[in-house]
Amino acid sequence: MRTVITRFMIAAALMVGAWFSWSEARLTERRADAHEQIVTLRHADVDPGLDSGLAATVAYWLGRYPDVTPDTNNTAADAQVLLTAANAAYRQSQRDGASGPAAVQQLDGVLQAYSSALKASEDAGAETLGRAAPGAEALAKAAAYNYEYVARLRDQVARAPHGKPVKQLQPPVIAIAGDLPAGPTIHGRPGAPPPEAKMEDLQMLAPMEYGDREAQPEATPGAKRERKG
Repeated sequence: MRTVITRFMIAAALMVGAWFSWSEARLTERRADAHEQIVTLRHADVDPGLDSGLAATVAYWLGRYPDVTPDTNNTAADAQVLLTAANAAYRQSQRDGASGPAAVQQLDGVLQAYSSALKASEDAGAETLGRAAPGAEALAKAAAYNYEYVARLRDQVARAPHGKPVKQLQPPVIAIAGDLPAGPTIHGRPGAPPPEAKMEDLQMLAPMEYGDREAQPEATPGAKRERKG
């Protein structure tokens, strides 16, 4: 009887372990699908309920900046989520177009958001052996660079005459034919012809086909170059 009970308990433990392994594999597969959907710009297909990082990334690239609001008082907050929230706060300040003290106050909040992201990325990089965790160094550099940029912009806004917002270089929104969205994406900003350039003056160079290259005559040797010195 004891043998039967022992075997039953072992079988039950193995079944529970198999179920947890299957659940973890399924969750990993869903996360991989979500990351693939993000990089292929199919943000509407992403399940934001997987984790807060994916939800923040999707909301940011869809332009829903107010939705990217993590709890900055949580010391265990994810560094990537905090950095995305700081970027969203800066983009929202650009969208609002405030000036004077209101703009300074708004940029102060952006600086605080970048400070929280920088602290979280440094905490994530601290390990027992003193080695940075994968990705923590890149997050820290991005947060530090953006913090410095916004700090300088904040000082310019504070010194500017009231009622006159500081001009910020905003590239034009370019619509691309096909299934790509207009404006910047996770891959960067779309390219465009140089301003005030005539399209007929632009030359496009394309590599020759293999057969065409074989049909070309061999290059003739040039004149012998004299050595100087």
